[in-house]
Amino acid sequence: MTQVTVKLNKKLDKVVGIVKSIQDLPSKDKAIQYIIEEKEKDVLDKKLRKEYINKILKLDKNGEFKEYKNVEQLEEEISNA
Repeated sequence: MTQVTVKLNKKLDKVVGIVKSIQDLPSKDKAIQYIIEEKEKDVLDKKLRKEYINKILKLDKNGEFKEYKNVEQLEEEISNA
């Protein structure tokens, strides 16, 4: 695990303390990790979603999707795969 020294102003230190308390975390470093993980989901997922959407649109354009009349038909194909 990488060690990092972080200088926080009073406001940010207070935020970290609040997150630590709300999430019932054992330490401020765990609170900072929690904050980073949550922000990572927000930032990276949006970027990944955009790439995923473009990939899906390309597949759709190329006619690589198969239509099913109902969920049962899809489940049957999945179980036979």
